[in-house]
This record gives sequence, C-alpha cells and structure tokens, in this order.
Amino acid sequence: MVRHGFMMVGTVGCGKTTIMNTLTRALTELDQPHRFNVMNPKAITGPQMYGVMNTVTGEWVPGVFS
Repeated sequence: MVRHGFMMVGTVGCGKTTIMNTLTRALTELDQPHRFNVMNPKAITGPQMYGVMNTVTGEWVPGVFS
C-alpha cells in the first residue's frame, strides 16, 4: 500500500473542499477507494506534523502527516 499526502491551499470559498470531494468520489468509482483527512496545521508544531531528523541516531522520525 502506498500513501501520498498533499496540501490544498487557497482562499476561503475557492473550491478546495469541492475539488477534494469530486476527486475522491471519482477515484472510488474507478475501483480505487480513496479517502481524505483534514488536518489543522496550527494544532501541532511543524516537526510533529512533518517529522524531524534525530540528531543522535541520524534517523528520520516521521510526523503525523508523513
């Protein structure tokens, strides 16, 4: 299973939710079930969301977005 993430940004009322709903529905109808989760980037810190490099071990610690 492969997971990809992307961000939709834009002004209020420009159609972000409509685009996501349409794309999700179309891909699901093509036998490629999809879902999306909305995240509030202000609820947690950047490293918690995207991940951070552990300076001691040199390993990447993924965040919730990744």
